[in-house]
Amino acid sequence: MKNILIFGCGLLGSSLVRKITQKKISKKIFIYEKSKKNIEKIKKLKLKGTIVKKLKDVVPHTGFIIFCTPMSEYKKIILKLNKYLTKNHIITDVGSSKSNSLKIIKKNLKKNISWISSHPIAGSEVSGPAHGKQDLFEGKWCVLIKDKNINVKHLKFLDYFWKKMGSKTVLMSSEKHDKIFSITSHLPHLI
Repeated sequence: MKNILIFGCGLLGSSLVRKITQKKISKKIFIYEKSKKNIEKIKKLKLKGTIVKKLKDVVPHTGFIIFCTPMSEYKKIILKLNKYLTKNHIITDVGSSKSNSLKIIKKNLKKNISWISSHPIAGSEVSGPAHGKQDLFEGKWCVLIKDKNINVKHLKFLDYFWKKMGSKTVLMSSEKHDKIFSITSHLPHLI
């Protein structure tokens, strides 16, 4: 499988690093992390990823990119990435709000780049790389967001990837996704 670049190595990012390592599905895992505290923890935990500072050194050698950062970081990262991206790159994210993130992506991402949003329904009340788990995605659902311009080959790859992470996958539109998750997230408050 392609080398993988993960932006943000907190709970979800570090769990992906652990599972990708266990499944041996990538030659190299590159980690782009801004938090000095998280970088120290990643080193202390001996996670099997290479921490990178310069995108120009790794993006050309990476085929698959995963955003595990807050949505507020997407635009800054996309603008840094654009000059190194080719039509062969596959990009996804793990955020829980899709319509808003897709607006940011469509407005800022270089044309003809394949971004297929994902939402693994996994996580916990704790955060940070120390709380990541190899089996965090095991048996959990992962929503893949279909778009009218979707690259079918890249969608199949993403479906395969999440299944290797242990997830069950489902495909839906960003509108349907956001409607369902706004209802379920507010359900406890309504009750």
